[in-house]
Amino acid sequence: MMLETLVKLAGIGQLCLVAGSVFIPKCLNWKEAIGTANKLTRQLFLTYAGYILGMHLFFGLISTFATNEMLAGGFLSTALCALMTIWWGVRIILQFCCFDRSCIPQTKFNYLAEGLLVMLFIGLTTIYGMALWRNLL
Repeated sequence: MMLETLVKLAGIGQLCLVAGSVFIPKCLNWKEAIGTANKLTRQLFLTYAGYILGMHLFFGLISTFATNEMLAGGFLSTALCALMTIWWGVRIILQFCCFDRSCIPQTKFNYLAEGLLVMLFIGLTTIYGMALWRNLL
């Protein structure tokens, strides 16, 4: 019962992430940052951003409204939990090993936002890892 609640909360967290994503371009000054890139690079960047947003929306909706199916233990539910665990685990690794955050404006809001996002990513990795483990048993 507790894992079902955690998966639903993970879904809600991802839906909140999707809603909050509208602020990312302004916080990171995307207009100026990608404005100097060539047209194809800008188009690819926006395409990737759209794919990522779509995945977060999909993960959030599935986790919130199809929790029981995600924890059913079949091949598809196990594969989906594995995908979500890997997705968020890789995001944490990228956060600390690859991203140069020095260009982010050093405001209290940005520090708070980054801290909350990292906690969300760690929570999502943990919850989907637990769901994967349950499906594998």
